[in-house]
Amino acid sequence: MVMIVEITARYSEDADALFRSALHFSEMTEAMAGIAVYSGLPASDTAFEGDTIIVDVVFWRVFKQKGHRMFIERIDPEQRVIQSRESGNEIKQWDHNLTIQPDGMLTVWRDVIVIDAGWRTQIMARFAALIYARRHRHRCAISIMRRISRA
Repeated sequence: MVMIVEITARYSEDADALFRSALHFSEMTEAMAGIAVYSGLPASDTAFEGDTIIVDVVFWRVFKQKGHRMFIERIDPEQRVIQSRESGNEIKQWDHNLTIQPDGMLTVWRDVIVIDAGWRTQIMARFAALIYARRHRHRCAISIMRRISRA
């Protein structure tokens, strides 16, 4: 079974500035502080289209995800889109599409994550909704909406 997690967050920051920050892995690691520790992220701290990054992640100092593969499929600065395809261990598919768009006086950051983790898919979808919402709280989003559905 495949599930889709959608997170929509609104910000008062400029869309271009917010997008530039999303390209830095340090932004993700700061937002995940206290939940996850990553090893193997690139020294450049920046995502580049076509890169494949293999990381080990430890969640809550207990759960280990070794060899998590992140392929940065597309980065479009003009459209403010990042598409990654991730997988590892029991996670067959974790496709993440991130878009950041101006909306009047605000900016809308939308994460759409397509997850297939076999019998763990529902658990992983709820986990994804939790951690992506937490990241947006850490970034001081004005509002955050979450939605989980079957593909």
